[in-house]
Amino acid sequence: MEQQNREYNDEINLYDLWKVIAKRKMLIIGLFIVIVVSTAIVSFLMPDIYRGKAVLFVIPSEEITAKEITDLIGKVDREKLLSIMPKSYPNVKDIKFNTIKDSNNKIIVTIDAKKIDDIPRALSEVVDYLNNMDIIKSKISRSKAIALKQSEELADLIKSSPDLLSTSDKLFKAGKLSTMGFNPIDINKKIIDAKLELLGIEQQLSRLNKGGIEIAVQLYISGKRVGPKILRNVIAAGIFSILLGVFLAVLIEYFGNIKNRKS
Repeated sequence: MEQQNREYNDEINLYDLWKVIAKRKMLIIGLFIVIVVSTAIVSFLMPDIYRGKAVLFVIPSEEITAKEITDLIGKVDREKLLSIMPKSYPNVKDIKFNTIKDSNNKIIVTIDAKKIDDIPRALSEVVDYLNNMDIIKSKISRSKAIALKQSEELADLIKSSPDLLSTSDKLFKAGKLSTMGFNPIDINKKIIDAKLELLGIEQQLSRLNKGGIEIAVQLYISGKRVGPKILRNVIAAGIFSILLGVFLAVLIEYFGNIKNRKS
């Protein structure tokens, strides 16, 4: 019995709500038209937004990971956006940093800007900002110190290799050096390996001198705009206007009933 009464009351409440909506339909329709049209006009007047993506490479990956860098940057709000790219800030609307799964040394940078030409300039500022971060500069200095020490050791070894070969050759010819366990070819091979290793270290030093962050995958800019999302904005405005209209209709009816009771 109680359940039947509850269902009956629910039906009455829904019916009363429908009567209020029907009574105030002009208010609801008016709000819907005004809000939807205003949203559409504002959306059409908003500047187009274009998106570019690039992958950055963290050079001293053993010293610092991409995730450590993105965690340190955190969420990019307006104030941080201004500090990252002071020159491009007015035209850059948003920037995001994400790491690549299963990669410790790659960062995906997504840049939203008003003009396509603004995106490459903004990316350049992003790289400069990252390279000037204190943690990256300190890690780079440490990596450079290690690489320089390795380079000096290898250079000294390669420099002394002709004397070593000459001495071993003389000892071999004089019969003072056994062929057992000794092969001049192995020595030459090790010298070549050392030269190749030195070349790799020198290349690493050259990259580190430019900074700890470099562009790994060239910037990709979509020719299709990503904003403003006019249709989504209009639909959201339509739903909001209907809910607002129903709320105002119920509120007006409620205060109207209180006023009638008092009179």
